[in-house]
Amino acid sequence: MMADSALEPGSAGTGGADGAPDVAFRWTRRHVLSLAVLCLAALLDTIDVTVVNVAMPTIRSALHFSEGGLAWMVNAYMVPFGGFLLFGGRAGDLLGRRRVLLAGTAAFTLASLGSALAPSAGVMIATRAVEGLAAAFVVPMTLAMLSSVFPAGPARNGAFSIWGGVSAAAGTLGLIAGGLLVSAAGWRWIFFINVPVGLFVLAAAARLLPADPGRDRSRGRFDLAGAVSVTAGSSLLAYAVVQTGSHPWGSGRTIALLAGAAVLLGYFVLHERFVAASPLMPTALWRNRSVTGANVVSALLSSSVFAMFYSTTLYMQQVLGYSALRTGLAYLPLGLSILIAAGLAPALVTRIGVRLVAAAGSGLSLAGLVLFTRIPTHGQLLTDIVIPSVIVGLGGGLVLLSTTIAAMSGAPAEHHGVASALLNVSRQLGGALGLAAIATLVASVAARSAGRMGAELPVALTAGFRAGFAVSAALVALAAIMALTLLGDDGRGERVNLVELQAHG
Repeated sequence: MMADSALEPGSAGTGGADGAPDVAFRWTRRHVLSLAVLCLAALLDTIDVTVVNVAMPTIRSALHFSEGGLAWMVNAYMVPFGGFLLFGGRAGDLLGRRRVLLAGTAAFTLASLGSALAPSAGVMIATRAVEGLAAAFVVPMTLAMLSSVFPAGPARNGAFSIWGGVSAAAGTLGLIAGGLLVSAAGWRWIFFINVPVGLFVLAAAARLLPADPGRDRSRGRFDLAGAVSVTAGSSLLAYAVVQTGSHPWGSGRTIALLAGAAVLLGYFVLHERFVAASPLMPTALWRNRSVTGANVVSALLSSSVFAMFYSTTLYMQQVLGYSALRTGLAYLPLGLSILIAAGLAPALVTRIGVRLVAAAGSGLSLAGLVLFTRIPTHGQLLTDIVIPSVIVGLGGGLVLLSTTIAAMSGAPAEHHGVASALLNVSRQLGGALGLAAIATLVASVAARSAGRMGAELPVALTAGFRAGFAVSAALVALAAIMALTLLGDDGRGERVNLVELQAHG
């Protein structure tokens, strides 16, 4: 059966997908398979953010990464991913959702093969950047295409719920899958495995998903200058922070890089405000306190959590001597705690509003990070890893859902899609910049402890990780203050249905 007739008559045609609920909708085998393919495509891209974490020590030795440069294993993916999310969503609107999803998945699959075969650190960073760029075009399309496959109402809400659960679990699944693959087959297989999965997604999507309608040129054009300037500025800023390990903050090189990043990002703001006919980021959204607060709090939390993953992974492997598999499995309680907290968040928002839920979540994460600042050189899995990480996860899950509700509630209905994309950008770029800064600090403190104090390597590394956790704790404390200052009581006394809120965007 060809893609043009992918949906059976009377079940869920594209004509009713974005309109009124179709009371006659009935699930078919094709709907189930289409949902599975879209969730798999999203999982393939989002899991790649964390899958490399447990393999970093092995990859560092194999490709001769420096300690500071190792953070670019994650950042090279996250920066273009975050920077091009808005652009990727706009490309689907203009060029066709299925067309963009297929092209992005093909590029991601080829880049994964390049990462698997990478002979050097430079090639690895380049292919990781292409993976992140491709993912920025695929992930928005997987969510958007659910609206093309399912009509508004219970069917679409259920599809959104399943997609959201898969996305929420992706970070933990990446850590566990990375540990399994590194232990069983070697680090290159964390990339090789993407090739057959990507090819399967391409074949299944082409067969199952509805074809794109003809192009409507009246819908606007690409904001290429905006996408390039914000991504180049963010990348330059992240690189400026990473290289401070070898070039101090006051050096001419660092100052020049920071100035270049400021110019690019400043141009982006001016371009979006005064020049762009179809801006990636409508500046009017930032005048809403809920939208601004949600993005600021999300960026601060992400910067600390991504850095926490980086530090705890290296601590477990380089200090405690854990295998990649044991390291990955150690994150399972963290993933479960995030899911539990995310499930409780809507009810809590109904009782006390997003401001207090986000502040309480930030406070919980702060408590967990404070426990991490006390990690010993001879730590224990339960007391020094699992318990602090579960506390961080519970707080993170509350913040994740409450800030999403705040961002969507604070934006006009016609800007729900942009508001959701902006929140993802804040999380990804916030995580990238926080990781870059904290990874540099960890390497610097560890080197100073080993050099000036003559400490043994595990002791020196532990000192560096403690310093990194202390900075992460400070960022989360600032997130709690921003939540109390900027967020309102959105959702209090109301029945919050986040799926419907996003589905109407």
